[in-house]
Amino acid sequence: MLLCGREGNELELGLVGYQFPGEERDPWESNALLVSVRVLAPEGSWEVVDPCLTTWEARRLVSWLAYTAAGGAVAFNEPNLTVRAGAGAGQRVTVRACFALERRPPWARTAVGAANLCVDLDVARSDLADAAASLLDDLAAYPQRGADPTL
Repeated sequence: MLLCGREGNELELGLVGYQFPGEERDPWESNALLVSVRVLAPEGSWEVVDPCLTTWEARRLVSWLAYTAAGGAVAFNEPNLTVRAGAGAGQRVTVRACFALERRPPWARTAVGAANLCVDLDVARSDLADAAASLLDDLAAYPQRGADPTL
């Protein structure tokens, strides 16, 4: 999934595997996904691979992208990555991705929660639908194993 803002910022997320491919009993560990995160922002760019989503969280992110929940945030078990939509004009929306702890860029020297740990992307609503389809394609390779314990 790749989102490119018209200001030049980029956010790319890709599912690259289960964190524990051999685990099938524990609902959390068996569904933890390794996520490749790449960010391009005016302050710099960075990449990290980290288990920051579960299979059900990835599916929730797909739904959120597809329906563009205005002003809503997507909550993940790992709070180090948040994605939120702000007000947009017409067919555009502002998506803010924020990073903390392990997801922070290696060159960041500011306190957690500082503005430069967030990246705003001014994107077309249709780009969110394309991103949802791309992430859903990735997710097909990593089905949910067992029930979602958060329900």
